[in-house]
Amino acid sequence: MELNVKLLFPEFFVLAAAVTGILVDLLLPKRVKNGFFATFSVFVLFVAVFLVVFSSPFVPEEAFNGFVKKDLLTGFAQVLILFSSLIAVFVSYGFLKKFDTDYVGEFYYTLLFAVFGAMLMVSANELATLFVSLEVMSISVYVLSALFKRDYRGKEAALKYFIMGSVGAAVIVYGFALLYGISGSTNYEDLAGSISTLSFPVLLALAFVISGFLFKLGAVPFHGWVPDVYHGAPTPVTLFMGAVVKVAAFVALLKLFYPVFLPLAQKWGEVFAVIGVVSAFVGALMALRQENVKRMLAYSAISHTGVVLAALVSVPAVAVFSVLFYLFAYAFMTVAAFGFISLLTEKGFKGENLSDWRNLYGKSPFLALSLVVIFMSLAGIPPLFGFWAKFYVLVALVKAGKVGIAVAILIASAISLYFYLRPVVYAFMKEGEAVLPPIEPFELGAVAVTVFFLILFGIFPELISQTSLFALSSFLRGII
Repeated sequence: MELNVKLLFPEFFVLAAAVTGILVDLLLPKRVKNGFFATFSVFVLFVAVFLVVFSSPFVPEEAFNGFVKKDLLTGFAQVLILFSSLIAVFVSYGFLKKFDTDYVGEFYYTLLFAVFGAMLMVSANELATLFVSLEVMSISVYVLSALFKRDYRGKEAALKYFIMGSVGAAVIVYGFALLYGISGSTNYEDLAGSISTLSFPVLLALAFVISGFLFKLGAVPFHGWVPDVYHGAPTPVTLFMGAVVKVAAFVALLKLFYPVFLPLAQKWGEVFAVIGVVSAFVGALMALRQENVKRMLAYSAISHTGVVLAALVSVPAVAVFSVLFYLFAYAFMTVAAFGFISLLTEKGFKGENLSDWRNLYGKSPFLALSLVVIFMSLAGIPPLFGFWAKFYVLVALVKAGKVGIAVAILIASAISLYFYLRPVVYAFMKEGEAVLPPIEPFELGAVAVTVFFLILFGIFPELISQTSLFALSSFLRGII
């Protein structure tokens, strides 16, 4: 059995740091925990980024007898997970100063456990490893949602997410059990050798696995939990769910479906395309009348999920490239948007509604201009990062001859422009007094950095497109 332990050193480092956090938490007084654990978490995540960058192989390598497989696609996803988690830590530091909890240390080391689960999830090359890492991440997020005192919304969100997440987990693990029964193995390569035609057992397994992933991604028709959970969870946790969980789930889907179900790509690609178009429209239409910005962004997340799913109907190599690029853009836009909301939120959850943003430009021109960049990027307005994400998806669809799907996605994006403009209208054109609590510099700096990247990558999209191409070529070497 070939262990190749060094390949998993970044994951082991994050796991060891989380366990260390449990021990240190017992020794520290509460008054210093927020500053210490925030600093500790930032250090751990920065070191993990360097470990991933310098250990990700171009030629795919396996560890633990094929249970884990790493390439540049895995490295790409892990860097994105770690960057989003870094922003979540900076935002959490300011949020924990405003909202009381007795579980400060628990919050940070549980976040590290969730990061570990997400990192392992995108490295998985075997069904049991994928499922265990998915549940490590999911259970950690359930806990994070319920840690704040007197936060009935967070506890309700945690319960709903737990119940719906458990249903999704049960569905997906049943699909995995069927795949094991078909092939006699849980390894992706062995599964791929056993699946070439759409027999009834394969169809049933595929239906359960797709349904399970749709639950985790929050796509129609399994999207009911998304608005309530995004709205109810503490804003830094919503940020983490919106960016890290989404990236991990989509990359895990790519790494499972393309090696294992590649002969059936046309069939499941069409299923994802239909679900994607419906999700894009449902998310955009439901967001039109939302007054709470977190809830609006929850429906926006459903719509964006639909756009990514629709891209999977295109040629496999082009689909993987466009999905990777879109995930990078979406993660940056999501952490910027929820980080911005956290900046403006104060006790009593003031600052989450559009009415709380009236005349924001009069109080803080910088924040108002940052708002424009964030929401116009989400809308896909050039020359911002979000424009190129949608552009590459539309090009992939047109090149694959799926013009009707491309037009549908374009129409859904045009509808979404209305609700993305509403925060801008409130910030610049509505009379009133915006809610502007004391702002934590680290939190502001995190949002400013992400806004800067939305502009930079919008002007120079080749920085990300070239990285995505390298990740794609490395991934293809492992499945051809």
